[in-house]
Amino acid sequence: MTAPAMERLRASSWQRVEFSVDSDHRPIASGTGPSTPIRRLLTSLAAACVSVLLCSGVAPAGQTTYRLAPGDRITVTIFGQPELSGDVLIDDAGTISLPLAAAIEVKDLTVFECQERINDQLLAEGLLRTRSVGVRIAELRPLYVLGDVRLPGAYPFRYGSTTQSAVALAGGYGPVDALRQTALSDYLLAEERVRQLTNQKRTMLVRQARLEAQRDGKDSFSPPDLGNAANDKETLRIIASEQDIFRVQSAILQGQIDLLRSQKPLLKEQIEANSEQGNAGKKQLDLIRQQIDRYANLLRQGLGTQNNDFNYRVLEANQEAAVWRSLSDVSRLQVDAGNVDFRIKEVDAAFKRQVAIDLQLTRDQLNDLEITLPAATAVRDARWRNVGGSAGAKHLISITRMRNGHAVVSDADETTPVEPGDVIEIKNEMPAGMTSNDQAAAQPLGSRSSGTEQANGRDSTSPIAR
Repeated sequence: MTAPAMERLRASSWQRVEFSVDSDHRPIASGTGPSTPIRRLLTSLAAACVSVLLCSGVAPAGQTTYRLAPGDRITVTIFGQPELSGDVLIDDAGTISLPLAAAIEVKDLTVFECQERINDQLLAEGLLRTRSVGVRIAELRPLYVLGDVRLPGAYPFRYGSTTQSAVALAGGYGPVDALRQTALSDYLLAEERVRQLTNQKRTMLVRQARLEAQRDGKDSFSPPDLGNAANDKETLRIIASEQDIFRVQSAILQGQIDLLRSQKPLLKEQIEANSEQGNAGKKQLDLIRQQIDRYANLLRQGLGTQNNDFNYRVLEANQEAAVWRSLSDVSRLQVDAGNVDFRIKEVDAAFKRQVAIDLQLTRDQLNDLEITLPAATAVRDARWRNVGGSAGAKHLISITRMRNGHAVVSDADETTPVEPGDVIEIKNEMPAGMTSNDQAAAQPLGSRSSGTEQANGRDSTSPIAR
């Protein structure tokens, strides 16, 4: 056949064909094209291809048997209805929500079963007339890697993953050096805690001796027997500080008492002066009265006047009032002198009361230290043992997986396959001889090993002598 004849046959048989969807969401062909039988054939082929692509799809490996669970995200595609299509998340109840449709339960279904259930419900609700729903998994539940790894957290699931690959996603196991550094850091903190409590106990013992000396009114005090720590630099600093407090407080108390006592000579002088003034006033009053008696005789003889007699009487009354004022001042000054002695005793009593309160607080703190210091020493010794044993740590792996709505915990190794949603926990197993902090705190002091004390180069059985 010649080339022009071929062109005429092609032009008479095939032209451009466009596909659209009718009111029943069935694919139809439009536009210029071949004759009616050929057009019908092409329409049927197009509808069949669309149905196969939507309803069957190409499922990745593992999706044919994988059962959906809360947390998975699926893509729902409904041919011809984009408003109903899209990615949806399976909620905690195991259902999904599509626009215009009621909640659809898809938990524990395979992808194909989920697809069929969505088709059935949308057909039953009148949202579809034909089965045109396609489903595929968009995103599986993540894996959760916890415990002794470098980067704990949630990581996306990949088919064929094992616990080893999950640990790799989390940056690998926590390094042994980090474990040892942590143990060493814990030991140093515990050692610092013991040191602080030891210094606190020394301070309380020296303070107790100082307060007892002040309570008993002594001029000085001697520190208690601190054993080998008596010449320690920190101990000498504590003793010097308490001795300085003793001197300062004693000086303040003595200064207050001396100030009060210094008022007594002044009061005594004022009492004597007012007494002399009162005596002089009494003599003057006697002279005035004698003069009044003589003038009264003159008045009876007619040689005096009533006015002068009245003036003498007024002078007598004024002088008598002056005498009584002097006597009143003497009494007041005598009361003030007595108050000075009372205030001296009051100042001394207030100081002794404060000393008694401080002494009781110091004894209470010493009682507390008798409990906390041995416990802190036991924890320190246990953490020292942990420093030496941290290099031999092993890895323990456990997987928490949901089964029939319940969390099931099982042991695993590095080759154990994992599933979406698994919680993988990694723990470093303590080698023999290493003790947890809680266990160490619960041990009696008599059970502590002396090897730790020798390793530290000092005797820790007597904290005050460290």
